[in-house]
This record gives sequence, C-alpha cells and structure tokens, in this order.
Amino acid sequence: MMQKYIITKDADMLAPRWLADRINYKTVKFLYGIRDRAEVLKGVKINDQTARIGDTVCIDGKRLFIERR
Repeated sequence: MMQKYIITKDADMLAPRWLADRINYKTVKFLYGIRDRAEVLKGVKINDQTARIGDTVCIDGKRLFIERR
C-alpha cells in the first residue's frame, strides 16, 4: 500500500508515524535554516535526495522516495 505525505512547514512536528519512525539522521533528516533569529524548516533529506516544502514523500512498504511538485 502506497502512503504519501506532503511536506509542510510543520513537518517536523506533524510527521506521520511511518516517516517519524525512520528519522535516524542517516536515512531521514530534517534540514533547518535561520530566518529572523528563528529556526525554519527548509526540507527533509532522504538518503541523497532533498524534499522541499510542497514536495511529496512516498513509501511503498519498503522504499522511501520523493515526488517533486
């Protein structure tokens, strides 16, 4: 079963369970930038690909991959 999640600016707090379980800072990593002295989510790095806000992260049971906007 294919599950999809669209990256939003609140993805670090509202990530679905299947994505949050894989955050180990090798496979899935959140990327932050500093804007006006506050940390802002820029995207999610999965293996060697980067999903920006608005992109879709998909899982087909085993593999995580990114669909661009």
